[in-house]
Amino acid sequence: METAIIYFSDKSTLTVKEGDFLIPIICYERDNITSSIGKAIELWSHIHNGLIPSLMDTFAQCDFFYLNHDYNTVYNANSIVKIVLE
Repeated sequence: METAIIYFSDKSTLTVKEGDFLIPIICYERDNITSSIGKAIELWSHIHNGLIPSLMDTFAQCDFFYLNHDYNTVYNANSIVKIVLE
């Protein structure tokens, strides 16, 4: 099973694996700007690029995200320094 380690600017790391779900936090405007939970994106492994394409699908959509419906921790996609495939 493919895994990847995401390194953040505060030196923390997050290990994700194929089959995990990243849940983007999206903003939309009605009467004011509001944030909401977006559609969960399942991580899948590309034959040549591993988890990178599915990770980029999520990070291109949002600034913040959850992992696997754990709503106690929010991650900032803009603070990612690098991603290493394992």
